[in-house]
Amino acid sequence: MPLPVLDLRPGSDAPPLAPFVRYAKDAGTIDRATVDALLTAPLARVTGPTIHFGPPGHRTAVLLKLRNASGSQGSWILTTGRGSLKYFRLYDVSGDGLDLLVDGTDARAASDNLGTYQAFSTEIVLDTGQEKLILIDFLSENSTYLPLKIATYGTFFKERRANIAMVAGVVLGAGVLFLLNFLFFSITGHREFIWLAIAEAFFALNTIHSEGYFTIFFLADKPLTGVAVEDAIKCGFAAAMTQFCRSFVGTATHFPKRDLVLKGLIFAALAIMLLQPGLSLYPQGLRGALHGATWLVAVAVALFLPFVGFAAMRQLGRQLWPLFVGWASLALFIVYAAIASMGFFAWLPINWHLAGPVGLFESIMVTLALGLNLKKIQADKLTADTNYARSLAERVRISERAARLAEEKAFALATVNSQNALLHASGHDSKQVILALNSAVDVLKRGDAAGTHRELTEMLQSSAAYLSEIVSTTISGANIAGSDADFLALGSFRAQALTEPLLMMFKTSFAEKRLTLDAEVEGEIMIVSDKPLLMRALANLLSNSYHYTEAGGAQIRVAMADGRAVLTITDSGKGMPAEVMARLNDDAVTRLRADESAQGSGSGFQSAKRLIQALSGSLRITASSPAGTEIRIVLPCAFRATTPCLGAEIADALPDFRILDFDQRAAFEAALASSPVPKDRIVALTYDDTSVTRGRLADLAGMALIKPLCREMTEHPRLEGRSEEV
Repeated sequence: MPLPVLDLRPGSDAPPLAPFVRYAKDAGTIDRATVDALLTAPLARVTGPTIHFGPPGHRTAVLLKLRNASGSQGSWILTTGRGSLKYFRLYDVSGDGLDLLVDGTDARAASDNLGTYQAFSTEIVLDTGQEKLILIDFLSENSTYLPLKIATYGTFFKERRANIAMVAGVVLGAGVLFLLNFLFFSITGHREFIWLAIAEAFFALNTIHSEGYFTIFFLADKPLTGVAVEDAIKCGFAAAMTQFCRSFVGTATHFPKRDLVLKGLIFAALAIMLLQPGLSLYPQGLRGALHGATWLVAVAVALFLPFVGFAAMRQLGRQLWPLFVGWASLALFIVYAAIASMGFFAWLPINWHLAGPVGLFESIMVTLALGLNLKKIQADKLTADTNYARSLAERVRISERAARLAEEKAFALATVNSQNALLHASGHDSKQVILALNSAVDVLKRGDAAGTHRELTEMLQSSAAYLSEIVSTTISGANIAGSDADFLALGSFRAQALTEPLLMMFKTSFAEKRLTLDAEVEGEIMIVSDKPLLMRALANLLSNSYHYTEAGGAQIRVAMADGRAVLTITDSGKGMPAEVMARLNDDAVTRLRADESAQGSGSGFQSAKRLIQALSGSLRITASSPAGTEIRIVLPCAFRATTPCLGAEIADALPDFRILDFDQRAAFEAALASSPVPKDRIVALTYDDTSVTRGRLADLAGMALIKPLCREMTEHPRLEGRSEEV
């Protein structure tokens, strides 16, 4: 049967070539005799629209007859669409000889041809009515798909530019996603982001390789190396995407059986990648098996991941729908491409250029699933934080009420103590009067033998007895008085340990009034103080800022100056009159409300002031106006860093104190019993800073040091025997 002739016309692209292509498998060495034999023997024809010659591994001879059917000379470009073949030669069969147009076995010639056309191609020039017989002799290790096409120069290079633009866009998109996921990994530390970034990097490499650019510039004379690179990239993408699935979905926890399958696929992909460097050394059968195994792993991953994505969407939340959509789209394309590429159904059309857009769509969908999942996690976290903050705020309100009651009790006890002191003084004076009356009675009795002053003597004696009874009763009642324990538990802590809990407790309450609450710490600051008492004082002050501020907000700043911690609380509240500010700063005033129009006990500021003074610090209102209020707290013992030490070093530094380790309970109690010392000279060391332990230690010691210990604790004024304010 004669070869069909493809008519060409200058300025026009050729129609699809599949109906005009004839071929033969394993024709042997190509020479003129072989060509003549092929032309006389029955040749196979391509079935369907796709030029595909069946499974790979067979040497194939392809014949195509062309003719210029116009009245003028014309020129076209014949391109194979392939740039990576184990063996390739393209001949012009003319007269009695063969003219070798493209030699893919010559590394230099192949590189020049690919650099010009990006695929094995040749220029065809035909005069009017001229015929030309083209013969292609090739062998492929991975696919016999050969998308032959004849186009004009304009069409050919336009398609090349479009292909370059598409590849550049896909690689750029993959690069952006790679950087985005790497950034998310660096911020969140979630490993799924780094695995997805690795998968996207492999995808970008696969896009460049599948379009022939690695082959054009680096592997023109190394077809087996090109196959090894291609299979290694495919397996790398499959392994990275599978590991991303395991990390993101948490298959080991949620789907343990599916996780075993995913592990097996990862190990298979890694094993294939490790075998690729020696591909040129393996026999043909092993090379074919490795290539088939590559496609098997890629198809298995592509098929299995959508099932995992669908299960994750059902069990973990509908926000994962992009995960299923992305994996399903890639699965459909890979399965189809694998079937079409292997040549089992030669009629299936193939468009490898779609691999880039499909892979980019899959990467975008998976990244979108990550974003939606983070959004859901963040929403759940915000809800939990809101509930937690509301609970903390309620606890703070309860604590503030208890603190106000305790402060009112302390105020009452202070009043009682003052009255008791007055009563004691009054009783002492009364005793002096009684002594004088009794002396007068004795004098009258000794000098009045005749009884002249008997009535006066009896009256004075009766008055002395009556006054003595009153004094006795008064002094007995004065002995009923309260006392305020002077106990501190000093610890070393970072300034952020104060600001962060306060922000967590108050930020939601401030936000509900559309107020801001910020904290700023200038550098690294370590403070030695009683953190619970200091926190209570700061909470009282922030509560006042919250109640008296209607717009703007409040800020806490912590700085260090001359070894002291300087805490400044500023707000944009309505402020207070100058006389009120002066009275609040007056240490002699024990109770005063800044705003009589608002509810409250009015003892919050004074309570905070007493607590700060107990910590050897000072608290002052430095400014107050309708634009806001500023409160300054200065505390001793602030450092840029602390020096850890042992209890023995504390004892050596404080010879005037008895240092006992409360955590060694038996030794602690034995030491107290063996040589009792005044309670105010005992310092207890402990890790336990709970209220129960503090209450117990308050009865046994004058102070506690909270572990871990540092040398700077010994510099606190309370341990140096000073209690004055700084």
